[in-house]
Amino acid sequence: MPWREFIGNRHAVEQVQRLVATQRAQRTVVLAGPEGVGKTTMALMLGLSLNCRNPPAAGDFCGECASCRQAVPLNTLAELISQALEHRAAEVKTAPREAAPLVLALHPAVRLYPPDGDFLTMAQARALIHQSQLRANPGSTWMLIIPEFDRARWATQAALLKTLEEPPPGVAIAALARNPLALLPTVRSRALVLTLAPVPIDQLAAALPAAHPPEGAVSNPADAALRARLADGCPGRALRLDLAAYQQVRGEALGLLRLAPQPEAPGYALSVFRLSESTRADKEKFETLIEILYSVLQDLVHLQSGYAEGIRNVDCTRELRQLAQQFSSNQLTQAIEELDRVQAGAGRNIFRPLALESWALGLSR
Repeated sequence: MPWREFIGNRHAVEQVQRLVATQRAQRTVVLAGPEGVGKTTMALMLGLSLNCRNPPAAGDFCGECASCRQAVPLNTLAELISQALEHRAAEVKTAPREAAPLVLALHPAVRLYPPDGDFLTMAQARALIHQSQLRANPGSTWMLIIPEFDRARWATQAALLKTLEEPPPGVAIAALARNPLALLPTVRSRALVLTLAPVPIDQLAAALPAAHPPEGAVSNPADAALRARLADGCPGRALRLDLAAYQQVRGEALGLLRLAPQPEAPGYALSVFRLSESTRADKEKFETLIEILYSVLQDLVHLQSGYAEGIRNVDCTRELRQLAQQFSSNQLTQAIEELDRVQAGAGRNIFRPLALESWALGLSR
């Protein structure tokens, strides 16, 4: 997958290519943008560009040489993390996060440090510092990738300041962040910050059928158009989207909103309880539910404002129009503000079911 196949954000692609071509890529780059916009893909491609043995042009990579062919497909990333955690649980019995911090090799010269639990741990930070001090193979450059760095504790970010400020020779670092303002100011000041924006819906829909997704992710243009809109212009989310699962969770969310104006209606409290309990042991469902609730509430705001073209959930427009008549604009504003608090609390390890129940019951007030 050469740079020409990266979907959208040509300004960022060109900037990264210039860094490689002018030999200024051995530094820290912050790639900022929403989940699924392509930050991890860009970081891996940067690593491949730095280590390609037969680049077709300055700053590019061929995808075919002995080095490029060793890259791990990113659609296997979740499976790799799961395998690493299972192996650690079986082999390390005492203080596993300290003794065996989570690190993945995406390529012989590319290391990824995904959150070990909810955050990047101090043990992972120490492992990254140690890795940066090792000499890479001749002709190679270490590419160290830190996903969700904006969720790391400030103490962990501070521990990496010296390495981020001046990576050792032969080392490039990419810190990925949804919200760069959540990074320490001293981190931002030591890095080149590149912001990746969602891709225009039409452009993304046209690009999806030719992309290289997991098997069967995009089947036809209509499917691609719906995925592009539901993913809000983020290619990774569009390619990974399980439409059936998304629509099932969205159906539960819509049912909750439909009953909210009548909290005394039979089954409302039970619906709230079942939905909240389903997120108790499933962090991924919690995050998916929050995202879907945001998209539905945003669609309702668009409908009340007369901006039907902005609707993301176009496959259930009729039900959205009915819901838009049940809530006042003030109620929607308050619901979104309260959902902001729930999402912020999730980063501080709040009890997810209780937070969702409180939010849902608040809809009726």
